[in-house]
Amino acid sequence: MSFTDQAHGTSGLTRPTKAGFALGQVAGQLFRDAPSLLLLFYLTNVMGIAPAIAGAAIFVPKVFFGVIFDLSIGVTSDRMAARMPRRRWLLIGALAAPFAMLGPFAVPEATTTIQVAWVFVTFSAYMAVYSTFSVPYLAQFAEMSSDPVERTELMGWKHGFTGLGVLLSSSFAPMLVNSLGMDRRAHLITMVVLGLISMSCLLVAWRFAGRIRQPASAAKMFALKDLPRAFADRRFAILCLSAVVMTVGAGISYAGFPFFVKYAMARPEPLHDIGVMSAIMAVAVMAGSPLWVMVARRIGKKRTYVIAASGHGLVTLLWGQMADVPMPVAWVLAAVMAACNAGWGTIVLSLLSDCIAHARDEHGENRAGTYSAIWSVIEKAGIAFGGTLVVGALLSAWGFDAAAARAGVAQSAEAIAGTIMAYSVVPGVTKLIAAFIIWRFVHEKPVSTGGTLAHA
Repeated sequence: MSFTDQAHGTSGLTRPTKAGFALGQVAGQLFRDAPSLLLLFYLTNVMGIAPAIAGAAIFVPKVFFGVIFDLSIGVTSDRMAARMPRRRWLLIGALAAPFAMLGPFAVPEATTTIQVAWVFVTFSAYMAVYSTFSVPYLAQFAEMSSDPVERTELMGWKHGFTGLGVLLSSSFAPMLVNSLGMDRRAHLITMVVLGLISMSCLLVAWRFAGRIRQPASAAKMFALKDLPRAFADRRFAILCLSAVVMTVGAGISYAGFPFFVKYAMARPEPLHDIGVMSAIMAVAVMAGSPLWVMVARRIGKKRTYVIAASGHGLVTLLWGQMADVPMPVAWVLAAVMAACNAGWGTIVLSLLSDCIAHARDEHGENRAGTYSAIWSVIEKAGIAFGGTLVVGALLSAWGFDAAAARAGVAQSAEAIAGTIMAYSVVPGVTKLIAAFIIWRFVHEKPVSTGGTLAHA
């Protein structure tokens, strides 16, 4: 079975409109990456909570409520699309963003039970706000054009602003925490700043979304009871399988990065060094996204994804074996990893938009919000599972001592090996597995407009 050719007319959107709407991705990246990078490290090293307990406190609300909110908002945004344009969900998310960002870090000085309960409640609210804007935002990207080539370009814009989000969440944020003293107050101030930035970016995206033509097709709505049929779409099921593997690995890598830098790389100011490396990564993502779009036009989406994902996995594995390299070498490794991330990240979203367009054309159903919700569930649950339960379990299994970390006492050799396992070995293997899934099950028939896809 193959994707049917789309009508190859462009959307008529101007570059300023594409860029203005894509700026909303910065907020999505901040909501995804800031807690993934900082929250577990904060709860263990600042608040003194054992990593396995802290990881569970984050994981349960993130996955349980994330699934409920994503699916509910995805289906609701589909059913209400004619009466409530998807852009309005961005406005709701913008107004709530600063409060949501601050809550999980405002943990009181209390017993561990109270602290865990606080994280559970505030992170549940955080996930509700995240779902409110992220699912309709992704759905609207898929509806903006009927041309698969232009959809790849749109995802290039989106992933380009992912680089700016990475710069803020993974470079600016840890460096700000470091400059303010790395204590509880430093984290709270940083989260307030990130929340206000998220609000501003979503408001800009909301304004520019008003210039985007709403889909004219009167497609049938995809109800909650129809969710099982989404996975009967073989194209979508294969993309979801690869995304599960990739996002779990990404979550482990995000949460394991501060531990790897501080203990395996033995850096005295890990958050500062993470900030520098993340800035390099952000530039590489922003520069790499348009280049990967051009590569995909020449060799196809499948080959582009496989090359980028495989490269990402191999460099990740290599870095774990070279933890003691000089910082300039680490900067090069960070840049190559990020450039590869730009490739597979851009292409997989383009493939998702093709699936949504194909469902509308072949089945006459509006599945944009539902597919986007399922994708968002996979991304958030995968990041949560990898970045909380798995990395927490890995660190604990290898003997990481949170009390010693809070007191500034050195970790054992086994615990340091656990940080390498968490940042390098497991994530590197998952990226290679995701590349294999796309290589094995996705078959691409090249055409002049970018290719149609078939799944064996």
